[in-house]
Amino acid sequence: MTRPNNSTLKNVAFYAACFTFSVALFVAIAAAGHVYPFGDNSFLTNDLKYQYIDFFAWFRRVLLGEANLRYSFSQGLGMNTWGLYSYYLASPFNLLCVLFPADKLTLFVFIISALKLGCIHISSAWYVQKRFDLSKPAAFLLSLSFTFCSWTISNLCNPLWIDCLILLPICAFGCYELIREQKMIRLVIAIALNVMFCWYTAYINILFLCIFVLVEFVDYVAAEGFSWMLTLDRALRFAGAMMLGLLLSAWTFLPTILAMAKGGPVLALGPLLKTGLKSLIRGFIPGMWVNNGNTPQFYCGVIMMLLAISLLFNRKVSAKIRIATFVVTAVLIASSVLSPLEYIWCGMRVPNGFYSRTAFLLGFFTMWAAGYALQKLKERPALRRAHRPAIVMPLLALTAIELFANAHVMWNQLYTGYSEETNSAYVATATDTITTIQAQDPASFYRIDRTTTRADSAALNEGLALGYNQLSSYSSANNPQAIALLNSLGYSSVGEFSTRYAEPILAVDALLGVKYATPENAPAEYVLAKTNQADSTSAVYENPYALSIGIAASSDIKNSTLKSENPFEKQNDLYSKILGREVELYTKIEATSTENSDSLKQWSVTVPASSIGYLYINKDATVGSYWPVTLTIDQRTIENEAWRFDNNIRQIADASDAPSQHTVSIGVAEGYTDMPQDNEPVFYALNLDVFEQIINELRTSEFIPTVFEDGRIEGEYTAEDDGKLLLSVPYDEGWTATINGAAAELAPAADKGMSCLSVRKGANKIAMSYRTPGAFAGIAVSLATAVALVAAGLSSTHKKSRR
Repeated sequence: MTRPNNSTLKNVAFYAACFTFSVALFVAIAAAGHVYPFGDNSFLTNDLKYQYIDFFAWFRRVLLGEANLRYSFSQGLGMNTWGLYSYYLASPFNLLCVLFPADKLTLFVFIISALKLGCIHISSAWYVQKRFDLSKPAAFLLSLSFTFCSWTISNLCNPLWIDCLILLPICAFGCYELIREQKMIRLVIAIALNVMFCWYTAYINILFLCIFVLVEFVDYVAAEGFSWMLTLDRALRFAGAMMLGLLLSAWTFLPTILAMAKGGPVLALGPLLKTGLKSLIRGFIPGMWVNNGNTPQFYCGVIMMLLAISLLFNRKVSAKIRIATFVVTAVLIASSVLSPLEYIWCGMRVPNGFYSRTAFLLGFFTMWAAGYALQKLKERPALRRAHRPAIVMPLLALTAIELFANAHVMWNQLYTGYSEETNSAYVATATDTITTIQAQDPASFYRIDRTTTRADSAALNEGLALGYNQLSSYSSANNPQAIALLNSLGYSSVGEFSTRYAEPILAVDALLGVKYATPENAPAEYVLAKTNQADSTSAVYENPYALSIGIAASSDIKNSTLKSENPFEKQNDLYSKILGREVELYTKIEATSTENSDSLKQWSVTVPASSIGYLYINKDATVGSYWPVTLTIDQRTIENEAWRFDNNIRQIADASDAPSQHTVSIGVAEGYTDMPQDNEPVFYALNLDVFEQIINELRTSEFIPTVFEDGRIEGEYTAEDDGKLLLSVPYDEGWTATINGAAAELAPAADKGMSCLSVRKGANKIAMSYRTPGAFAGIAVSLATAVALVAAGLSSTHKKSRR
């Protein structure tokens, strides 16, 4: 047995030291900030609190066999979950979630963040050593600076993005090998892993590599000379490596494209400049980052940044390299300043939150430039002593201290205002509420939703975490047609990529099968549910009008385009198309303006007898999602109405035997100096007599499934005549259906937000199952590519052995 040589042991010890030091530094930062598990400051912040922690809970359920990886009814009527997996959850680190109880997932996130930082340190130290032949202390310093740069520290609340920093140095060395030695395999595998772990950051990395490989090419031709044949050869090899990497990852990439492409690009770019000069400068200075202050996270250690800058003034370095370095640096800085460039980097979509998503690329390129500068210092005999441990170690200690201080300042802004104790208490209460409902109502189908969740905001993804069917959804990987339908019916702003159940809406809730709701206020015509516990802090209300998953509908519903004047008319139109005749479920009620100024608008509203009064604010088309108003209905005040997820149908008053008078006003929202002048509420009344008549009619033809599981629906439906069965299941090409054993076509309905089947008079035994579009084709492509690469490798090895 061959024993490892001394050099190998030293390398192993070095990389173990890199990993251990980064984990220890991360733990020290957490302890200094009193962040869980070293204090009560919750590690959950921003989207980690509203999205990812629930996604991890869902993925844990998938791994334990309690949920389906391919499809879920737990968000927005239903969705293909492959995009959810490939964007948020595909990191191999996430497999560790099964080792943690459901109520300890915050600890899981903390631990995988520590592990990822350790791995970034290893991969980047390996890269600068291999690429520039630096001493171990110098490689340690540069890689530590990259690992704990401002971008990494501020984006630990985006754990799905962190894997790309582990893989980027490997990709970069793959580019170096391709240019220098014509080797492609490392780059191919690294690109494939990028896509497999998170397609979004893979796109950013690949776009950067298309620029970075040019710098390596310039460095090569500066020494070896330029030729067009050489350029063509390397260009084809690089393009081939990119293509092979995508083909190797096709098993996940192809179904992801099919799942995510439905949303389309978002074209509204907004202001040209994303930040000002002052904030731009602050981005390079330790301790000066401001949360939500448009300060780009460019800082990555003063020593490393100074070394990178020195490269630009080192006359021993080729002028071409210095020019290329300056140009790439300028492009990367501009990408965090100019909206059009940011739009391109973010996949032809306007990023919503988390400013300066690509700043880590500048951090990596700074590490490259610093490594190049140190390599050149090493070539000069008079400056070789700069690499000695006696000089490097004090600089390393200074760097560690400043990185720690910078991280501490950032964490004091990020992890405040929400405690782990509050989070644990909320999860326990929510779990108890849902468990109680499900235990007392074992029916195969119904939907549940909540209006509050962590930190008094929307329950956007809780259905995934706790295993119930809800309408709310906050994800970049949902079914966009379903979300568009929900928002047009009065849940959240039209045009938002997600939806929130901010307040029960009786008529739509009934149609979509929302049987239980946990709202802040008692909703009209809901009844207090029997599931309430004496010690429950969340009152559960039951909708006595809730319908099942399917109802008979007229042929008008197939491929119908619904009117969208406002959500009330949209509901009128939807019910009319279902019934095949014009119905006026809602009637417009007049409101008398009693005050109209720049800071306050007020109306007097009369709600007719036997009707529920509602209003909805039609937003000024120019205000976007982030200009709310304060809405007051009699004595009830909603602080931020007409803001992203808070642009909902709101209840004015419950039904009464006589007309009732109410006062409604909108004013300047807290934190704003004025309000949109064209925001105008519309007032409608739901006629309960008409509504109850319609519901009773629809109940005579319900499809009540015997099996309703993620990706599977079964049951028998008795039709009075040949016709359409409308399902509150979003249309998706992945569904296959049979009726009485024969294949049936599932057709789109209600702008693809729902679907329908053609049924025959009499008994119809319905079976539906879901298969992820593109999954089998993607697997075939990946297998074929893998076989081809192995065959090519064996052939190359055989040829070399014969020489």
